[in-house]
Amino acid sequence: MLAVHQRLAELYILSLTRPLTKEEKTEQKHCLQANAVYCWEMARLSNESLLAADTQDTAWQQEITAQMAELRVKGKVGKKPN
Repeated sequence: MLAVHQRLAELYILSLTRPLTKEEKTEQKHCLQANAVYCWEMARLSNESLLAADTQDTAWQQEITAQMAELRVKGKVGKKPN
């Protein structure tokens, strides 16, 4: 779980007990945006992984698996070297 997901959960729990402040609403919006980017990136990598498996490209699939692990830990995937 990324820190952004934890904070999003905290903001949700707070919203159950009281209205969020303006700052908290802004933070919630930023967390939701970061979550959307994370989900789209993970979906893209999952689709590429399926394609790599279908084409039996094990090197590509290993690269994608490493990128998915990096995304889970860091929240983003680094640039590939040329």
